[in-house]
Amino acid sequence: MTPKKIVIDTDCGVDDAVAIMIALASPELAVCGITTVSGNVPLDHVMDNVLRLLSFLDRTDVPVFRGASLPLVERPRHVTDIHGMNGLGNVELPPPRMVEQAARAPEAIARLARDNPGLTLLTLGPLTNVAIAVNLYPDLKGRIGEIVAMGGGVEAGNVTPFAEFNFYADPESVQFVLDSGIPLSVLTWDATLTVVHTEEELAAAGFAGSASGRLFLDLQKLPFSYFEKLHGTRSTMLPDPLTAAYLVDRGIARRTIRSGLRMELDRGERRGASVLAEGQEANIVLSVDKAGFMKLLSRVIALRP
Repeated sequence: MTPKKIVIDTDCGVDDAVAIMIALASPELAVCGITTVSGNVPLDHVMDNVLRLLSFLDRTDVPVFRGASLPLVERPRHVTDIHGMNGLGNVELPPPRMVEQAARAPEAIARLARDNPGLTLLTLGPLTNVAIAVNLYPDLKGRIGEIVAMGGGVEAGNVTPFAEFNFYADPESVQFVLDSGIPLSVLTWDATLTVVHTEEELAAAGFAGSASGRLFLDLQKLPFSYFEKLHGTRSTMLPDPLTAAYLVDRGIARRTIRSGLRMELDRGERRGASVLAEGQEANIVLSVDKAGFMKLLSRVIALRP
């Protein structure tokens, strides 16, 4: 089977790092590059995290491109209570053994799409880079096969009762991408809520058997503490890894709908909400099979730094 060529666009926090690990551990995917965007933490931290992670995993062959430091319109928002001040849950990886590329993210997306017709974009943060790329290079509509995005919430949000962080952080960019007509699949916050992992479950799943598995467990320590304060149990949710796993195996989706989608852009309490609309432009994942996801998540154990 020929691997699906992908570019990962990320605001690398703790769950982004795990999603990148799943992608690198999956023979079904070939990661052609990683582009960075401000989101969970400021852009400089995102860049440093990606370079350190790839160096730790001995994947310095994957080029990394600096992207947008600000949303199109919205003021920047970050999530240090879950992702820590450095974005990796305050886990300190060794210094990177690689440097970023000279090209910027929108240019890199356009070039990689031209070199790899049908390229898939796996987006794990705000869609700022993608919106800028499509604006600068309109021919991308015919070159990108699909965008698979973690974002949005149909019945629940995590920043407000109505909005999920990635789409809330730059809703104008999401609407621009929706209007572009590029095929889009969205793994929602609703789907994330269907797959919750306790500390005991993950501790018993064999991740401690490798350096990459131990890194995965270390990355969950701050989220465990955060959700313990919030809900009284040491648990975590993994939206970006779920999205990477869905790209590897669409069969893990338990409930999916096709619908039109638009963003709420008014300056009211519903700003950033994802609203179902007429049409069938978006493939929207609302729940995921936990056992199927765990099989794909366990692939990170096999990564050998």
